[in-house]
Amino acid sequence: MAYMGLAGAIAKIAGFFPGFSIEVIQSGITVINFMIIFGAISAGWLFLKASKKTLILAGLTFITAGGFGGYFFHDHIILFYLWSIVIGTGFGYFMPTVSSLLVDYFEGSERNRMAGIQTSFVNGGGMLLTFIGGLLATIAWNASYLVFLAAIPLFIIFAVNLPDRNEYDGKRPDFSKIPRSVAYYGVTIVCFMLVYNAFPSNIALFLSEKNIGQASMAGGANAVFMVGGVFFGFVFTKFSLRIGNYLFATAHVMLFICFFALRSTESLAVVFVVAFIGGMSISMTMPQAMFSVSKKIPPETSIAVFSLIASISPNIATFASPTVIGLLSRLSQDAGDSVARFTIAGTLALIFAAAQFIFVTVRKYKE
Repeated sequence: MAYMGLAGAIAKIAGFFPGFSIEVIQSGITVINFMIIFGAISAGWLFLKASKKTLILAGLTFITAGGFGGYFFHDHIILFYLWSIVIGTGFGYFMPTVSSLLVDYFEGSERNRMAGIQTSFVNGGGMLLTFIGGLLATIAWNASYLVFLAAIPLFIIFAVNLPDRNEYDGKRPDFSKIPRSVAYYGVTIVCFMLVYNAFPSNIALFLSEKNIGQASMAGGANAVFMVGGVFFGFVFTKFSLRIGNYLFATAHVMLFICFFALRSTESLAVVFVVAFIGGMSISMTMPQAMFSVSKKIPPETSIAVFSLIASISPNIATFASPTVIGLLSRLSQDAGDSVARFTIAGTLALIFAAAQFIFVTVRKYKE
């Protein structure tokens, strides 16, 4: 969700750099997500030399520096890209390290519940970044960077409360003990996020093409989409303890319902209802993957594994989604419009749901 802090200012940023195309401006924002991948990879390596507290505080320092730097120094496109690199690297250090604390401090059903709550807060954070970043952009586009100063109170909280120790006595993690099933969860997240991102990527275009409501309604639809994730995160445990990994198939079915309902509607009310339904899917998939993985891995490998599950896999899919969905929609229909994209996304969701259901059933039978 990190890029959403600047997403609301994209039109003003394009106006500030008139010599560059909108694609260059969009890339300058999504570089944040690109650098999250590299930050997460380096966090898994740096953990051999530094404590989790050090990595978390370093990540928050990068995010804060990017916020201050972007606000005060932004007169060149290179600086615009530079601060995205700094902010993305900070989130890459921060997110998987924080996620790995689930293994250190929680057990059993409590860990399961915390995994769901974490996803709720991720969605809530995305909403706040979008809303506050958009408000700040009305003052000046560079004021949007100030939203990242939310890292400062987090820095204080972690500095005061998290023990400063090398959790595993400096022992080199034995990555050979990581089960192959971790790769399955990584692929699951890639497939899910590939489809999930079709909604925020195309809802504005869809509302415009269908002439449904005002242009600003796209922001409202995206907010409701994330509210669905917030809601289900708090009830996640009840479903996880009953159906477990079948939640992956259920999540894809929810997206299928969302996308195919959008294909045939011209009602703004229906758009908001199915946005909520589809948005719940992320709080079925992400916490279930994190909880399932946490039960299978040696604790000393937690940062490396959560880097894959919580940062690398979802961000790879976030980058790939517009290209893959757009290409498939153009191959299937000449128009390649938003309805065609939602059709492709819904079809993929149904295919992934069937594959997940079969895989989990066969695996349970073998066990």
